[in-house]
Amino acid sequence: MNVSGPLLYLAYGVTTAMTAGSMLPYHEVSLKRAVDENRTPGPRFLIAGPYLDGDASRNPMSLKVGTPDAARRAVRYWSDEGATWIKFLGAETREVLRAAIEEAHARGVRVTGHLCSVTFTEAATLGIDLLQHGFITNTDYIPGKQPDICPPGNQSVQADVDVNTPQVQATIDVIVRNRTAVVSTLAAYESFIPDRPLDSRVLDLLADDTRKEVESIHAGLAGAAFNVPPRLLQKMMVWERAFVAAGGLLGAGVDPWGTGVLPGLGDLRNYELLVKAGFTPEQSTQIMTLNGARILGEEERVGSITTGKRADLVVVRGDPVATPAEIYNVVTVFKEGTGYDSAKLREAARGRVGIN
Repeated sequence: MNVSGPLLYLAYGVTTAMTAGSMLPYHEVSLKRAVDENRTPGPRFLIAGPYLDGDASRNPMSLKVGTPDAARRAVRYWSDEGATWIKFLGAETREVLRAAIEEAHARGVRVTGHLCSVTFTEAATLGIDLLQHGFITNTDYIPGKQPDICPPGNQSVQADVDVNTPQVQATIDVIVRNRTAVVSTLAAYESFIPDRPLDSRVLDLLADDTRKEVESIHAGLAGAAFNVPPRLLQKMMVWERAFVAAGGLLGAGVDPWGTGVLPGLGDLRNYELLVKAGFTPEQSTQIMTLNGARILGEEERVGSITTGKRADLVVVRGDPVATPAEIYNVVTVFKEGTGYDSAKLREAARGRVGIN
């Protein structure tokens, strides 16, 4: 969504974003250039190039890197193309991931992953910088997990794991000790809960055909191969609280896909869900701002209101501390001191989401 995506991110206060992989990586490169040259409104993008994955990948649009040499070549190529992050999916081996991390770090590039074949503790020990989604994608908790194999039932088996055990806490301690950060994406996985009401603000922004598709997918969630029972979302929240309590660096992001999670809107839903998870409004705000800047290596430039930093500010009508839902009442978004009318950005995206 090269048009509507950047408009909505900026409309809802996202001024800096790491793209976390792409099926159309050259669109990503071109979009970053267009925003940087002020040819289109949008957040500053830190691009991650294509999804990298192992030979066993089920995704036909990822770049398969089945050997350490292939992983190193991919990192070199995409860092030369301007990527500052590399994103792995869930079928690589530890050997491949280690090679990519070594090559990336030698070039000043960071590595993240939506992992499966490699567990969180294994990846943290290898030196990965960032883990996507938290508890639900951590295969440390899958009984009988085989090395370098993505086990069946991943993201569903976790619903029956007891998060409050010494064994789970031990995995958190390994991640924290290796200074690996985690991205919370509660809004993305909430969208897979059957019978959850769809957000009318989302539906109003969708193209007609896309709206019909989203409504159809949502209606079939109860019988779908993958859905998220409410107890699993609760366990994700408990795990994230434990991670932060142990000293972990937690950020927040959104996957704009599935059953109606959109750029910007999904980010602000994360705020509500983080508060619901037990974080204070102030903690939730820091997770979404300064923590994100620290993860991206941008904390000297953005992430907090400090003399000398870029003037990135979001003006909200209301009091999201007292009433979290008022976080959506964005009036003006300042990016480097330039103010953008949130309502006009939203209107420019209306009816285009899902087609461009």
